[in-house]
Amino acid sequence: MSSDSDRTGRLFFALWPDEQTAGLLAQRQAVLEGARHTHARDFHLTLAFLGVQPMSQLAALQAVVEQIEFSAISMTLNTYGEFARQKVVWAGMTDVPESLRELRVRLLAMPALSAVSFRREAGFVPHVTLARKAALPRAGFEPIHWTARRIALATSQEAGTMPRYRLLACRDV
Repeated sequence: MSSDSDRTGRLFFALWPDEQTAGLLAQRQAVLEGARHTHARDFHLTLAFLGVQPMSQLAALQAVVEQIEFSAISMTLNTYGEFARQKVVWAGMTDVPESLRELRVRLLAMPALSAVSFRREAGFVPHVTLARKAALPRAGFEPIHWTARRIALATSQEAGTMPRYRLLACRDV
């Protein structure tokens, strides 16, 4: 039986926005009154959620950030969306760039990921979580043009009512 020290926190690969984009996302979440807002430093677009993994895999997963072929990806976040059952409201896009889909395919094909067990969701819904315990707003979404230049391996840590995230490896292009 493994101890907690033999396991990582909940790991995921994501694109992390620059400060300006994070500020614009924070403005879009302002209409979500009474919700548990995501902290502006924690906004991200998840590429693959790995869950809890053995510590023995951590170095190989961190290396993926440096090894993966990655160029800046231009996208436009232009709509609110929701995962109604979980009461999560997010910023998403009506037109997903092919380069984003290709990055995810390359990521999932990395040898380090074949060595770990995790759920590989068939449906990829690229989004940035804005709030939990929220209802989909009636307000329109003023588009945000984001050129994603930072890819990261991060871990989630419970911090009160909302998870907070810590980057374990990141690279800017």
